[in-house]
Amino acid sequence: MKIDRHASENRSHVKSPHFVAILCLIGFSLTANAADEPASFTPGVATATATPAIRKRTESTAGAVEMVERVMASLAHGPAFDAKVRQRVWTSGREMVGVGTYEQAGHGSGQFNLQVTMHDGDGKHTLQQISDGRLQWTRSDIAGKVVLKRVDVARLSEWMDHSKPRTVVSPQLRIGAWTEMLDTISRDYVLRLSAGTLESNTVWILSGTLRPEVRQEVMQTSGRSEWPPLYPSSVRVAIAAKPLDSTGFGEGLPVRIEFLADPSQSPVAATEAHPQGVGPLITLIELYSIRPIDPPPPVARFRFENQDAEVNFINETDRYLDLYGVQLTDSDRKRLRR
Repeated sequence: MKIDRHASENRSHVKSPHFVAILCLIGFSLTANAADEPASFTPGVATATATPAIRKRTESTAGAVEMVERVMASLAHGPAFDAKVRQRVWTSGREMVGVGTYEQAGHGSGQFNLQVTMHDGDGKHTLQQISDGRLQWTRSDIAGKVVLKRVDVARLSEWMDHSKPRTVVSPQLRIGAWTEMLDTISRDYVLRLSAGTLESNTVWILSGTLRPEVRQEVMQTSGRSEWPPLYPSSVRVAIAAKPLDSTGFGEGLPVRIEFLADPSQSPVAATEAHPQGVGPLITLIELYSIRPIDPPPPVARFRFENQDAEVNFINETDRYLDLYGVQLTDSDRKRLRR
């Protein structure tokens, strides 16, 4: 196995649309009530200061931005836990269902293991994203095509400009799984925060619409004259506002993430259940059976065992270096190629 640093995927934007597209679910509608400040949301982690950003986030409300940072801090620095993942994807008039698991060591270790398997009637497709806190690997097997990607997350902190303001969630903890998904949503969508219910449980709801500059970028890079039907133009994230069960655990964790199509893709007229300006669901992700666990041994649970020696892996580290504005010396570049 060798590094493929010049593959076309390596220079694409860091929002990782393949990750958004394969993970998905549906369930119950979110009933929202107007509210913009998380008055009672206390995940037990200090609120982060302003985060690195390629795009300005001033259009999002302060409560929404703060909530995203708190949830990412809960994931990155909170206790170890595992959860089941349920997903649904709607494409080409079909619904595909997948299931998986998520496990993390927490406490700032950056160690996690996410696995999702989906059957579409023609075959099995899998996604695994795993990190031991030093190297993060993403392995996808879609229609028999295996793709391996790696990020040297430990080196990000080494190369970061420490003169810049520090954040509660460091860049290396913002890469992968749910923290990266939330960070990407915060960059690409204008977010609002509201209170609501999900299956009779009190939740905070982050609702977002795609930023105009991102929409323009998607159209330019895709070369299409019409909006891509599977690229979400809005999102909704439900966050547990209270402990999920009698264990007192789960407050502040995401439990449902919806990606919705452009309103132009909606086949039905606007109704109370399907309001104007909201398209149909493309993909839905649910985390359930969330429970605290003792931190597992890294070697046993968070070490990637490569079984695809014939597959060249793509080193994506430089994409994240670009995202955070890191300038490397020639010697650092040579180290990155190892």
